[in-house]
Amino acid sequence: MHTFKTSVLSVVASTLVVTMGLVCARPAIAQSTTISPAPAGNESTIEIKLADLNDDNPLINYRKAVIELAMRASGKSYTLTGCQITEASTSDRRFVQLIQAGQYCNLMATSAGGELTRGLETIPFPIYLGGGGIRVLLAHRKSLEAATTLRSLNDLRKFRIGSGSGWVDTSIMQANGLTVVQSSYMNLFEMLKAQRFDFYNRSVFEAVGELENYDPQHQLAVVPDLILYYPSDLFFYTTPGRDDIRDALLDGLRKIQRNGALAELIQNHRSTRNARVALKSGKLRVLALTNERLTPIEREALETYKLDWFR
Repeated sequence: MHTFKTSVLSVVASTLVVTMGLVCARPAIAQSTTISPAPAGNESTIEIKLADLNDDNPLINYRKAVIELAMRASGKSYTLTGCQITEASTSDRRFVQLIQAGQYCNLMATSAGGELTRGLETIPFPIYLGGGGIRVLLAHRKSLEAATTLRSLNDLRKFRIGSGSGWVDTSIMQANGLTVVQSSYMNLFEMLKAQRFDFYNRSVFEAVGELENYDPQHQLAVVPDLILYYPSDLFFYTTPGRDDIRDALLDGLRKIQRNGALAELIQNHRSTRNARVALKSGKLRVLALTNERLTPIEREALETYKLDWFR
């Protein structure tokens, strides 16, 4: 089997950064603002307030870039600002509460299939065209040899996988018969270093950047040439009743998918371009999992709007 090329991983490591562990404070409008041209006639400006808009994080910046592309394609006048909260701990639950109220926040991006988002309005379009379901495993360097034995889901069931408490990914892995050790996001890195479980399941867009941020002693590594895949992605969710946001974004997302602008963004954006190269760099072991957590509208969107990430 070919492995991810060392040089490719090095390039990926230089550009991917962590998107978890959102930074929180009292609800406030972020400084970053995008303003489209003034509306024509009686058309009103659509005010989009995105949860955790942070230009210093390439993964959050990707969400902003997608919104801007889509809204320009829709032809609607809009403003894009950020809402951030800072508390002792940050979770999607707090953002969902704010978005349900619709005053400080009215849009967020998070994984499909979550219970929390059932009370929000789904914008049925996967923003990575299915790439959010591509996962890699982090391992302690002492465990990398054991990872070479993984050829099937049954092989993986012999090991313990670290995942966040309450994460959609956790329930997906449990439903597929995997043994999951749960804890908080940051604590899982320390637990992996202490070898309290074998592998940590991460997004292909996040893993190497996280190693740069949270593993300065290089105790951990990405398991080479191994991919977990299940139908999943990030979707935008908005405030119930905000049909203007839902309709404009969905119209624009469909347009940039048809005209190739979204695929071009994925090809060139600093948070996705190197992962795309790595996925095409050699023969991969792909372990497929099922995902029964998706709503019918999320599943249909994933089947309709997709990119072949491995070609």
